[in-house]
Order: sequence, then C-alpha cells, then structure tokens
Amino acid sequence: MAMAVEFSGRQPTVDADIVLKINYDPMVGSAARAFEIAAQLIHSLEDMDRVLAQTIHIDLETALIVEDLEKSSLKIFLRNILRGIPDEALKDLNVRQLIGHYLVKGKYAAIRWLDEPEQSKRPITDLTDEIARIAKATDIRHLPDYPPPNPARLAQPLDKFQEVKRQLTTNESLTITLDRTEYTVNLENDWLPSESLADDESEKELTNESDLFLIIGKPDFIGNAKWSFKHGKRSIFLRVDDEDWLCDFRSGAYPLRPGDALRVRVRYTHKYDGKGNLLSSDETIIKVFEIIEGAGTTPDMFDE
Repeated sequence: MAMAVEFSGRQPTVDADIVLKINYDPMVGSAARAFEIAAQLIHSLEDMDRVLAQTIHIDLETALIVEDLEKSSLKIFLRNILRGIPDEALKDLNVRQLIGHYLVKGKYAAIRWLDEPEQSKRPITDLTDEIARIAKATDIRHLPDYPPPNPARLAQPLDKFQEVKRQLTTNESLTITLDRTEYTVNLENDWLPSESLADDESEKELTNESDLFLIIGKPDFIGNAKWSFKHGKRSIFLRVDDEDWLCDFRSGAYPLRPGDALRVRVRYTHKYDGKGNLLSSDETIIKVFEIIEGAGTTPDMFDE
C-alpha cells in the first residue's frame, strides 16, 4: 500500500474519502498497539471494497492509500484508488469518481448495519440488496443489472471489522468519516455476521432478466461472436441466443441499417463458489422482440 505519513496537529491539505479517528488509551498495551489496530481496520475496509467492486465488474481492483496521518489521538486520512480497470469504459474520469463514491457509500451502509440493535437486526441479504441499489443508482454500467455481493463473501471483511472493535477498551472510541458524514462506531456491537450464515459450501448461481432497447453497433452475420451495441453512452458486447430470430436474420429476413435498435430480453447469470467469491458473470440476449428502425445515430457502426 502506498503511504505518505506525517505527524502534526494541522489540518491535512489533501482530500480524503475516509477518515479513521481512534481515541486510544496510551496506558493500554504497547506504543504500536494503536497503529496495529489501524492497520487491521484498513485491511478490513480494503477487503470490503474488493467485495463491493465485483458488483461493478468482476475484475475491478481497488486499494486504499494513506494520504495523511495525525497523532492527536490517531487520525488517518485514506483515499480510494482503482488499481485494475478491466473495462475501457470504466477509465473515464467521471466514472472513476462514481466508483469511488459508490465504494464509500457501500462501506458506510455496511458499518451502520453492523451497529443495528440486536433485536431489530436485519438479515445480511438486506444489506447486500441495499449495496446493489447503491451501485444501480450510480448508473456506471448503463445497465439495470448490478449483482448484490454474496452474503458469505461480504461476511468475511465484516467479521474482520468486528474483531478489530473487540480490541478497543471502554475508554476508547472509533470514529469514521465517510461520504462527509462523521459516524461514531458502536464498539459494544461486536457480533460476527458469519455466525448467522448457513454452512453451505456448494456453488451458487443467481440469474435475473430485464428488457432493454439496444442500438446496434456491429452484428455477427455468420458465427457465434458477440454483437456490439450502444446502451446510453456506453458500448456493450452481448451474445444473441435467440436461435429462431437469428435463423431468420441470417436468411435476410431482417435487413439492418445504421441507427437501428433491438428491443430484447437480457439474462444475467452470476456464479459464486461456496465461500461467496464471484467466479463468473455472463450477459446474454435470450429473446429479440422487434427491430426499431432509425432509433439512434452511430455513423461508425460497421467500421472495423
């Protein structure tokens, strides 16, 4: 993890996505104890980000870097960065900012969920659904499908976060500033989310479907390659598995022109292993309902 560390009482000159403030008792443990707790907190937050990032793209990689550090109490300023950006469309500056905001909001939702009173505790699936809604609100992918994190995978960094809370004493406190909101963590709520999960090591597959209008970019006239489309401002690539429609299309029944669009049904399939890690994602057009002539303008539509 890249690190720029300074000890001072001044306000930092950098923008931070996350601020951790640990009011620690210097009489408890060694001088390194507060830094060890901080390091464990950062690792748990980084692992949360890895889980949250898969909702955007299976290969998206993120990291937290230390922007500044103060020793009045122990105050650490962190910034989200994207290390691996698998999709060209995600490299846009505005999209990168949206991903950063999503990661901050997702962590904030998870930390607040951990602090809910035991008697009114919502199941972890409520949290994963909330995270999926936060991702969808960003409209990063210009698609309606954002798979919720797998509960078993998300429980792992949440457990780490709770275990760190157990190391703080009643005279200490932890405050986290996320999304410009300062939040005091409830250190008494230190239960482990993994203990409420069923012990199931089998692989799981989640599917859902939605109907879309897609402007045709480049069709596949002869093989089984993916077609290119425009959905909003983004280019996407999908297989067409409607064999009856494809047969008619390849026989010349549906001549296509630049700017035509398809009204289709897309099936989204996400496979997870027994520990909740996302193994693969697939998006396929399973039904073509109609062609809409001249729905958009894509002058370079059939260019190589």
